[in-house]
Amino acid sequence: METVTVPGQDGICLDGARYRREKGGVRLEQAPDLEEIRIPEQVCGEPVRWAAAYAFARTAAVRVCLPGSMEQIGNYAFYRCFRLRELVFSDALADVGSGAFNGCRLERLEIRFRDGMRSALKFILDEQRYALDVRLVFRGEGDAGEARVFFPEHFEEAVENTPARILETHYHGSGGDYRQCFYNKELDFAAYDRLFPRAVAEESEADAAWLAALRLGWPCRLSAGAKEQYETYVREHISCAGRVCVQREETGLLRLFGRAGYWDKSGLEETVDAAAREKKTEILGLLLDERRRLFPGQKKVFEL
Repeated sequence: METVTVPGQDGICLDGARYRREKGGVRLEQAPDLEEIRIPEQVCGEPVRWAAAYAFARTAAVRVCLPGSMEQIGNYAFYRCFRLRELVFSDALADVGSGAFNGCRLERLEIRFRDGMRSALKFILDEQRYALDVRLVFRGEGDAGEARVFFPEHFEEAVENTPARILETHYHGSGGDYRQCFYNKELDFAAYDRLFPRAVAEESEADAAWLAALRLGWPCRLSAGAKEQYETYVREHISCAGRVCVQREETGLLRLFGRAGYWDKSGLEETVDAAAREKKTEILGLLLDERRRLFPGQKKVFEL
C-alpha cells in the first residue's frame, strides 16, 4: 500500500485513489480505475466519510465496496459506470446525491447493518428501474442474521390518447409497487410479502419463482401465511425454480428444496438436465445425490 501526501496541501494519493482531509474525516475525491474497488475505512488514521461528486464516474468498476464509515456520496458519484453490477455499503450511508447512479445498471446490492434496519436502499431502488437482488446482513442486537429479497424491474411509458389529445402514463411490472414497501427508510417485510400475487400476475415465472425461493431461503420476518403462499408457488413451479437456481448457482436453495420436500420427480429430473446442459458439475452431483435419495432406482448417464 503506497500513500503519498501532497506537500502543503490536504491531498492524499493512495493505491490509485485521491483523498482530501477535511474537518472530521476524509473525502474520497477520485476512485481508482479498477474493476473491483474497495475503499478503506480509514486513510492516515482518519475515517473516510464522504465521496465527492463524480468520484467513481466513468471508471471500469464492476463491483464497489464502500466502507462502513461512508456517510455520503455526492451527485453523479457513479455517473456512466456502465459496467457496475454490484455495490456493497452499510447503514451509515444516509445521503445519496442526485443522479448518483445515472448510466448504471446495478444487479446486486449488499447492505451491512450495525444499527437497526434503516438504510439508503429505497433511494437507490428509486434510481434503478432494473431488477435487483438485495442482500441485507444484520449485525445489531435483535436482528442478527441475513435476508435476501428481489425487486422486479419496472418501467413507465407515455402513451398518446388521441381522442383526448393527452399523454397518459402507463406503468408496467410490479417493481414499482415493491419499491414502495418502506417506512421511515426501513423495508416493511409484511408489505413486501403481500405483493406476491401481483408478482405472479405481472412478472415472468422465473422471476416469481426466484422471489419466492429467496424469501423461503432467508425468512427474515416471514409470517406463517406468507411462507405458505411462497411454498405453494415453489412446489407448483418447482421445475422453473430449480432451473433458476442452477443458472444462478444457488446450491443452498437447491438443498433447501430437498430438505423441505419441494421436489417432485419430474421437477428434479428437469433440474438435473439443466445442470448437465450448463455443465455445472458440482450442482449436478448434488442433484444426482438428491435423486438417488428421493427417487431411488432411476439411472441416467450424462456426458460433461
